Amino acid sequence: MIDKQEFERIFRQHYGAMYRLAGRLLGDDAESKDVVSDVFAQLLESTVDLRAETLRNYLLTLTRNRCINLLVHRQKAKAVTIDLHQEDDTQQEQLEELYRYIDEQLPPLSRQILRLRYHQGLKYREIADELKVSEVTVYHHLSQSLKQMKEHFNTKGYGI
Repeated sequence: MIDKQEFERIFRQHYGAMYRLAGRLLGDDAESKDVVSDVFAQLLESTVDLRAETLRNYLLTLTRNRCINLLVHRQKAKAVTIDLHQEDDTQQEQLEELYRYIDEQLPPLSRQILRLRYHQGLKYREIADELKVSEVTVYHHLSQSLKQMKEHFNTKGYGI
């Protein structure tokens, strides 16, 4: 481990160059300070034999590598965010198409039963009581509607 006085000397001597490098790579003052602080924290915990002739290059390499890791992480996070937005848009389009199909292709009783079951969460018995039909009718309409929608959307490649 490095003693306190030696650490302070190294810090004062190399902080500026490390900060400038991080600033050029990251383009953000706060992140640059964080990176340099992380490198010095790593140095404090390190058991690496520090040689005066290679110390500057060692610290700049650590700083550069930490910046690259941060940039890679930032790029991955951005890609994930974009994928999530695209996935949300696709799901929204598919949901709208499903609602359109229900409204245009299913008989009125089947539409009512679907809405009561999946929007309001009613049980078969509750649906039957509300619509004054048998539970068998509720089951039949749900079964036929789901089968019809599944066939339609599977042919479109949605894999329902």
